[in-house]
Amino acid sequence: MAVLVVALAGCGAAHARPAGHGATLRLTPKLARTLDATLRSQVSQAGVPGASAAIVFPDGREWSLALGAAQLKPRVAMTTRTSFPFDSVSKMATAALALRLAEDGRLALDDPVAHWYPTWRGDPAATVRDLLGHTSGAGDITGARFDRLQFSQRRLSVGEGLRTLPRPGPRTTEAAYSNAGFEIAGIILARAAREPLGQAMRRRVLSAPGGDGLVFQPAERPHPPLAHGYDYPHGLGDPVDANDNSGWLPRRAFVQFTAGAGGLAGDVPSLARWDHALLGGHLLRPHSLQAMVRFHPTPAGYWLGYGLGVARDSIDGHLMWGHSGDGGGDHTELWYLPRQRLTVAISWNDGATGSESLILRTIVRAALGYRK
Repeated sequence: MAVLVVALAGCGAAHARPAGHGATLRLTPKLARTLDATLRSQVSQAGVPGASAAIVFPDGREWSLALGAAQLKPRVAMTTRTSFPFDSVSKMATAALALRLAEDGRLALDDPVAHWYPTWRGDPAATVRDLLGHTSGAGDITGARFDRLQFSQRRLSVGEGLRTLPRPGPRTTEAAYSNAGFEIAGIILARAAREPLGQAMRRRVLSAPGGDGLVFQPAERPHPPLAHGYDYPHGLGDPVDANDNSGWLPRRAFVQFTAGAGGLAGDVPSLARWDHALLGGHLLRPHSLQAMVRFHPTPAGYWLGYGLGVARDSIDGHLMWGHSGDGGGDHTELWYLPRQRLTVAISWNDGATGSESLILRTIVRAALGYRK
């Protein structure tokens, strides 16, 4: 890995230019072979059981590849149809639903949280917009309490999880990441839509291209085959299957109480296609998309900014909008490059690689056609 890091260090913005710099990116047979080789190298270097990746180019053409194992025992090969949990990437879908409901006059982003969620104990000035931007002051379920909830054998509701939270603090000017804020947002959106969250998500958000390969759990279950996530509580040589064979991803208890914060699942090419439609302006009205990508500060060392359910970051100076997701036994990176109109999605079923930024950076550079 050290050798790979050194090799990539020479490919920064100051020392390399995209092969197609100044021209529209397009998928060619040569680029497809480069992407295949890049993903194979990254999966081998990281040592993950398996991975699935997809890229949507400006003209709508797609590249995708799946490698390794979706399940280790018995071994099941990873395919591009394999379903993953997308964990916190779900926040993009939840924010998109809020914006669709706002477009239809079902709620306003600046409605007070307490108007829709009367048990709110936080800042009375906190709004729905604050929940979606992590500025509401909502706390979070962390540590041992979170582990007990997500691995529980009981059917737990979002409400049960929220009752374990400390009292919310005051509103913040920079993003203070809160899964609980999005769980509350999910409850609010269901009330505003006057239908269950998953049903509203299917009709209003997953109707975009790619949505037929996605589900919003627990209302729907992801299509098989399913990726089993692996974690390493006993050391890196002893992977533990985090899947509970319930048909939900990564496991039933997790999706039952995370809902609006972590319910999205499906295959990676569908995720890339859906995100390309969303952030490319084909799902939301222009003013709604502008609101989604109006970013405010994040803590130092985190993303460069956070809008409504979407983060702002960059690679080699190339602006990216998107999100990452981590469920303990899996990881997803989903990013749209607005200037290049390129969408990159990658998921792997390993919770301990530590190589997230390197894998993403290498794939993005390959897609942009970087050369020394």
